[in-house]
This record gives sequence, structure tokens and C-alpha cells, in this order.
Amino acid sequence: MPGRELTIKKYNLDLYDPFETDGPFEMPVIKKTLHIPNELIGFNEAISSKHYQSGIHMFIDDYQFERIWNTPERYVNVLKQYDCVLTPDFSLYMDMPRAMKVWNIYRSRLIGQYLQSQGICVIPTVSWAERETYTFCFDGIEPGGVVAISTIGCIKDEFARSIWEDGVDYMIDKLKPTAILIYGQSIEHDFKGTQVIYYKNKVIERARKHGR
Repeated sequence: MPGRELTIKKYNLDLYDPFETDGPFEMPVIKKTLHIPNELIGFNEAISSKHYQSGIHMFIDDYQFERIWNTPERYVNVLKQYDCVLTPDFSLYMDMPRAMKVWNIYRSRLIGQYLQSQGICVIPTVSWAERETYTFCFDGIEPGGVVAISTIGCIKDEFARSIWEDGVDYMIDKLKPTAILIYGQSIEHDFKGTQVIYYKNKVIERARKHGR
């Protein structure tokens, strides 16, 4: 394979549609869905599990789903078996360079758009960091649909919680979601009348069950 083709494949440029983008960073657009899954299981369980009535989430360590970026076409038939797929939750650490934050949002949107084009029900995962990320982290999501977020890491940390709450408020104002799927512990917050559905973090639940 010639060098240019290798580069195109490496960065999934063959999946990118310049006419289906949003915002100054040309984030791939994910069309809205009103679908709400009954339960969620992690992407790391998708190949071995037979719980096809579940939705697939990626609120797990990045290394456990980086492979879907490396070879997205390999997982289409696997993911098609499931109820729906939440887009990858690539990390947005506060101390990351801004370019990396933009890149991770872009990658999440591109994978979501690609899976949607393959006939899979896709729910966009929304993530953010400091307020400066608001200029791009909500782009590429069609307003008026279901979105997914997580409370992992923001329950006990007061600063992390303040960042989470501010981002939720901004997200609701900008995307006007019909429902918010929240993976992790419940949290007291004014969701401005938006329907909220919680899904337990099964990793933590299993650890508690075994007394860890």
C-alpha cells in the first residue's frame, strides 16, 4: 500500500465527510436519536457478551477502546448486534494540550458518525473540561436528541464536580437534549426539567460486592 494510502488509513481520513461537519474544527456530525437503552455494558465486553439487548458504553479506560479508532470497520458487525452504541469517551484531562482535547472530541464524533452510517443506533457521549473547551466539545451533535455523560470521578472531588455541573448546564442550554443518560452514581443537580436516566457503574458494583 503506497505511503499516502497508509496515512489516510492511519487517520481514518477515508471516513471523513467534509460536507457533514459542524463548528470551527469541522467536527463530524452525529444525527440525533430519541432511543433510550434499558441497560449498558462496556465495550470491553462486546465481543464475549451475549447481552444483545444492552447498549454499549465506553466509560472505561481509553486503552480498552482505542482499537475501535485503529480499525473501526472490524467492530461494525459486532456492534450491530447490540441495542445501541455510545460514542467513545476519549479522555479530556485538564492538563492536556488543547490540541489533544480537540483531537479526542474529533475522534469520538468521527467514530460515531461512521457507526451511524453503518446502520447502528448511536448515542453521542458528551465530555468537556475547562470552559475553554466549550468552544468545540459540544460541536457535531445534532440538538434535540438523547446524549450520554458520566459522573465517574466527580462525586467526591469538589473542583471536578463544579466543572461537571457547569458543563452540564451549558450542554443543556446548547444541545437541548430530550434525555440525558448518566453512567455512574446519581448526583443532585438541577437538570432544568430534562429527563435523566442513571446506569450503575458495574465495575464499582462488582468491587463492592466482593468487598474491595
